[in-house]
Amino acid sequence: MAASGTAKIQQVGKPSKTYSMKGKEIASRKGKTRPPLNFLSILHNAKKLIDTSCPDKLCKQLYTGKYFVDENTNKNCFMLFARKLDICWIDNPKYWEWTKEETSGEEIEVAELIEVCWFDIRGKFDRTIDLSPGAMYEIVFVVRMIDDDVYQTHISNCTVTLVMILPRSRTQRNESLEGKPVEEWFEILVGEFIMSPENVGSVEFSMEEHGPDWKGGLIVKGALIRPKV
Repeated sequence: MAASGTAKIQQVGKPSKTYSMKGKEIASRKGKTRPPLNFLSILHNAKKLIDTSCPDKLCKQLYTGKYFVDENTNKNCFMLFARKLDICWIDNPKYWEWTKEETSGEEIEVAELIEVCWFDIRGKFDRTIDLSPGAMYEIVFVVRMIDDDVYQTHISNCTVTLVMILPRSRTQRNESLEGKPVEEWFEILVGEFIMSPENVGSVEFSMEEHGPDWKGGLIVKGALIRPKV
C-alpha cells in the first residue's frame, strides 16, 4: 500500500494475511490517533475510499459515516439509517413518508410517521464480529417527535416495546415516550450486550406499539450500535 495518496480497497471476501498486515502497518505509524487493527476490514465492507497517508487522516474518515470508530473509546460503531430498517407500512404514503435531513454535512433520508395503528420497526445487523471484542455495546433508535396536535393519538402518549435478539439470548423492555424531547433528536435504548464469542453472528432489534389507537408524530433517523461509555 502506498505511503501517501488515496487508495481503494480491492480485496474481495475474507481479508488475506497480507491485507491484515497492511492494517497493522498503518495502525503502527506515528500520529496523534491510532485506528483499531480491524479498521481495513470495516472500510472494505463499507466500500469506502480511504486516505492511508497517516493514521490522523485515516481516523477522520473512521469517525464519520455508516461504519465508524468512536473517537473517545476507539471502538467500532455502526449506524443503520432508516432505509436499512424494516418499517411496517413504509411503502404506503398514507402512513409514512420519506423526507430529507442533513447530518454531519451529509443529506440522508428519514422516515416520517403520518399515522398508523400497527407501529413496528425492525433492524438486523449481521456482522457483530466487526464489533470491538470485550466491549459493552448498546443499541439505540435515533428519533424525533413532531410538535403537532393533528394526530388522533400522538406517539408521545404511547409506551413502546423494545426487543433485542442475539444468537443465545433475547431481551425485552418497555419505555414510555411521555416527557421525551419534542422537535429535537433523542435516543431510545433497545438493549445492551457484551461483544463476546457467544454473541458472534447477528443481532436483531425492534420497536413496537400494536395498540388499537392510531398514532403519529415521529421521525426515524435510524438505529445506532455503539460502545457504552
